[in-house]
Amino acid sequence: MAGKPQKLKEKTCDFPGCDVIFIGRGKAKYCEEHRKAKYRKDLYKKNDNNGLGIILIDHNEVYAKPIMKKCGLEGCGCEYELILIPRLFEYTNFCEEHRNEYKRKMFLAIKD
Repeated sequence: MAGKPQKLKEKTCDFPGCDVIFIGRGKAKYCEEHRKAKYRKDLYKKNDNNGLGIILIDHNEVYAKPIMKKCGLEGCGCEYELILIPRLFEYTNFCEEHRNEYKRKMFLAIKD
């Protein structure tokens, strides 16, 4: 029992400098060309400054490999396990406790 099907809409690509109009649904932001993997580094090059909490980790792993990473939220310092997956370069910058934007804001408000 899937949810209600989303309606297709005419949208303009949000990639900087692209004015292509495409047919998309829901939260689709980019045209067919700019959904390709080679453009992801351009979309997320600001790392966490884009507000999504996404960082790029450039790796050449052939198998899934767990690594330990410190939470990117200032003042947390908690370590969490991150699993590097082959051909995937976008990962979360926050521990499990702070992946939610609301929880990050609450943590910073209490800290101040």
